[in-house]
Amino acid sequence: MGSQQLLLIVVGLITVGLAVYSGLIIMRNYYETSNRDQLISTLNDLGLLAQQHYKKPAAQGGGGGTYIRFTLPRQFRTTAAGNFSASVRAARVDFTATGKEIGRNGRTVVRVTARANQNGIRFTITN
Repeated sequence: MGSQQLLLIVVGLITVGLAVYSGLIIMRNYYETSNRDQLISTLNDLGLLAQQHYKKPAAQGGGGGTYIRFTLPRQFRTTAAGNFSASVRAARVDFTATGKEIGRNGRTVVRVTARANQNGIRFTITN
């Protein structure tokens, strides 16, 4: 009878250990996906601001058909989700977002890029 009880305890401990490990993996995946979604949402907002600048006449403070003089708003440079930067050219703006959570490769943080031009906004998930 004692060996059966010992076997049940060992099986119970293994089961609990596997459940805890699975929970940690699920939680890590949730945080990674959530961080990536936050970055994409903020990049979408930034892309819309850039397109608004492009379409607004220069006399009203816009670009008048160019992205030149578009600047990244200060409140978007660093957020709770990550850090953002922009590379402005006449025909497009390239945004880079670096998150806070470890990404898909398991070594570096989440990273998303976006390109805004007169045709729309295109996102690329780097990690």
